[in-house]
Amino acid sequence: MSSQTSKPTQDGPSRIEQALRKNTQATDAVQDVADELAVVHAVLDSDIPKKTLTPEVDRAIERTEQLERQLGTSAANLQKVNETLREELSRRSVV
Repeated sequence: MSSQTSKPTQDGPSRIEQALRKNTQATDAVQDVADELAVVHAVLDSDIPKKTLTPEVDRAIERTEQLERQLGTSAANLQKVNETLREELSRRSVV
C-alpha cells in the first residue's frame, strides 16, 4: 500500500483519516435523524386517539417506527465502520 493511504502527509490527514472524519459526521447525522424520528413516532403514537385514525395515518405511524429502527441499525453499522477505521489508523501508526 502506498504511504498516502496510511500516513498523514505534510499536506494534511491521510485518506483513512479523512474517511473516518466523514463517516463519523454521517454517523452522527443518521443517529440524529433516528432520534428525531423516534420522538415524532412517540408523539404520533401516543397523542392521537387510535379510534380517530384513518388507515393511512395508522400505516404512516407504523412506518415511522420501522424507519426509526432502520436508521438506528444503520447508525450502529456506521459506528462499527468508524471503529474499524480507528483500529486501522492505530495499527498503522504503530508500524
